[in-house]
Amino acid sequence: DFVQNLSILSRGTLEEKLRWAFSLYDINGDGYITREEMTDIVSSVYDLMGKLAEPCIEEDTVKEKVDRIFQVT
Repeated sequence: DFVQNLSILSRGTLEEKLRWAFSLYDINGDGYITREEMTDIVSSVYDLMGKLAEPCIEEDTVKEKVDRIFQVT
């Protein structure tokens, strides 16, 4: 899997790269990215950033980010 994903990222078509990126966010593989999945991802990114995260990591901050991602303008 690792080598296949590396190949897609380095030599894949735009569509293959987009499918790969989508699959990272579609945690349960149902073909949709839900607010719950996006909340898990945003929280994980903040966890990885640790003390570098600005503003401080709070539940409201994660919710606000996810709300902005799903906002239709």
